[in-house]
Amino acid sequence: MKKIQLKPGVTLVVHPTTQFKTLHIAVDFAAPLLTQTISARALLSYLTAVSSKKYPDQQAVAQKTIDLYGAQFQTDVVRFGQTHHVRYQLQLPAPTYIDHAEHLLGDAFAFLRDMIFEPLVTGDQFDQATFDKERQSLINELASLPDDKRRYAMLKLRELTYSAPAMQLPSIGQVHDVERLTATAVLVTYRQMLANDPVNIVVYGDVDADRVVAELEKWPLQARRATLLQPFYRQGVRPATVELSETQLEINQAILTLSYQLSLPPDDPKRFTALVLNALFGGSALSKLFTNIREKASLAYSIYSRWQHDTGFMTVAAGLDAGKVAQTDRMIQAELKAIQLGEFSEETFAAIKTSLINDYLSQQDSPNSEIELAFSRLLTQRETSTAEWVAAIQAVTPRQVSELANQVILQGKFTLMPEADA
Repeated sequence: MKKIQLKPGVTLVVHPTTQFKTLHIAVDFAAPLLTQTISARALLSYLTAVSSKKYPDQQAVAQKTIDLYGAQFQTDVVRFGQTHHVRYQLQLPAPTYIDHAEHLLGDAFAFLRDMIFEPLVTGDQFDQATFDKERQSLINELASLPDDKRRYAMLKLRELTYSAPAMQLPSIGQVHDVERLTATAVLVTYRQMLANDPVNIVVYGDVDADRVVAELEKWPLQARRATLLQPFYRQGVRPATVELSETQLEINQAILTLSYQLSLPPDDPKRFTALVLNALFGGSALSKLFTNIREKASLAYSIYSRWQHDTGFMTVAAGLDAGKVAQTDRMIQAELKAIQLGEFSEETFAAIKTSLINDYLSQQDSPNSEIELAFSRLLTQRETSTAEWVAAIQAVTPRQVSELANQVILQGKFTLMPEADA
């Protein structure tokens, strides 16, 4: 893996590998997570996905990806802690495996350059017809969030859990903000992104780093002033758990969600203990929540926990019958208490750690996971080698897990219930 500083604020990572016959190019623009820019940044990711000056509509974009041997082009917005990212990704067959494709690498980078840096603009605004269509698409996506009941419940839990307003929002914004956006205002946001956001570029596949650098020299990448991004989010402990429940007529299953605070400093070595704790609690098929609540007691159709190191919270979500919510809630707390008391076998503990390590190593067989890891390292300025990561997990002891479990504090609870028949 080769890391190259192209310009101040512009970093390239090239990961050459012959393991796959695909080439992945990903470009990430990072900014502080702010309520006033989330919706506009989400919308510009829509606009730059479907049009540019050279490819003015979705059909033209699609035809170009076909010409690039069936390439896949997508844009997205990503949240990591207190940072918000507009990300562009292009996946295509690696040019080295295609006969007479000497120009494919150059064509791929030229296409990305056109889509990112040459938007479909009229005067001082995005093309109005395209803007209206894509704004409506984003509004429709936001309006459909309640239809995915599990996702909706987790969004409501997010609102209960976080103190900072920007942390409470979906990463794609909110409807009333999107409705107020104009084609001019979003272009201003776009130009601010190009001028100010730190840019990270990751190229993964059978490719030569010097060739990549030569192609990127054709991009209008300008140096930018250093932006101090603070990706990790932490907040103070609330004196009491915030609880909320909601009923909906069109559902037949309850969803119980919980948020626990586990605010380790970002660089604390105990973060590896937290990974083992989460896997033992509800983050794996060997966990207490899965084996005891789902399998043995048959209280939930699905149940899992997830620890979010970027925010310092561990969340639990369970899908279950409405009549079993109270019992399941009590049992979740009981399973956490059992971990706090060290009530788990050495065999289970060893198997949990082995499973964690195997899952981590298997991610190295996924280009997307490797790209995500590269972006995370660039953002956090922290790099842990595979050997160091595995050794850190292996070194975690049962006592350390129990001690850390005693620092877990329930902060939020949201329950989505089916409305009882009249």
